[in-house]
Amino acid sequence: IPKSLWARLFILVALLEVVAIICIEGYVIKRTIDIYKNGTESQWGFGVQDSDTKMSITKESFIVYDVIFIVAQVFLLMLCWEAVAHKNTIQIIAATLFNVMCLIYSLIQYTTFYIRPTASAGIFQKDNDMRILQITTMVVYSLCSIAFAMLTWELYQLFGWKTYKKLGANLALRRAYKWHQILLTLLKLDIFFFISYSVQLATLVLRVSDPETWVQIGVVIPSSVLFLVLAFWALKVEHRHVMLVVIACLGLSPAYFIYKLVRMNVGIDKTNDPYLDSRKYLTFFIVVTLALILVTVYVSVQCYRNFGIGLKEAIADYDARKAQ
Repeated sequence: IPKSLWARLFILVALLEVVAIICIEGYVIKRTIDIYKNGTESQWGFGVQDSDTKMSITKESFIVYDVIFIVAQVFLLMLCWEAVAHKNTIQIIAATLFNVMCLIYSLIQYTTFYIRPTASAGIFQKDNDMRILQITTMVVYSLCSIAFAMLTWELYQLFGWKTYKKLGANLALRRAYKWHQILLTLLKLDIFFFISYSVQLATLVLRVSDPETWVQIGVVIPSSVLFLVLAFWALKVEHRHVMLVVIACLGLSPAYFIYKLVRMNVGIDKTNDPYLDSRKYLTFFIVVTLALILVTVYVSVQCYRNFGIGLKEAIADYDARKAQ
């Protein structure tokens, strides 16, 4: 970690937020289990299942959302640590924006619980402890977002484009490296949001007896992660054919997310709505993932166009000099 005070404060804020959110969400999970402890055990082994409608994952969905909060915080800490360690201003900005997305997610959760509660969330209405915990989560994210924004500005002023300048005086290489760094950051965000969306879809909407559930868990998620890892590799070694496949697949994927978005909101039987409790959350993840994919496609094309101009060699030379 750089010796800069601003860099250390950036990591400190991230650490404090991780500890605070994990403690809060851990207690929220405990409260949720306690509230539903007299309910019927669900098909997944925790929470309860609606005994009347037999809806696929309703009550325990709240626990899944809390787990996503915790995983998001660990992911954020990794982003912050890596960004500061490598003086990567692009990833520092991305980490700040990611924290704002977590704030939005907490607002959606509070809305689902107390402002426009769904049927299964109604049980929380009289639970003051849960309300306080939800408000505390939003306050923590709000304060940390402000702190991250202020520190991001200071770190941008401190680090500037030092890393790019170390590649030499070639302006084309500097621009190419900027696109390279942006794509690396986008791919990391793509992995998090797509996996989070897939996990929610598989555990909250699809049924255990539905083959699509196991296809989603056993095939879609692993293959998607492998595909994005392949994109990292293609970018690193500047493999044109693999990068073209990556761009093509990413370019086609918005059709799937648009289809899922329409399917969630059009022609749903209100008496048997599998998206009743998860619609807001899934919509948020679909919209964010869709936006990230579109930006990733554009940036991937820019990186592809820069293959062969000497960036790979310049990065290898810089790494070698840095190691010495």
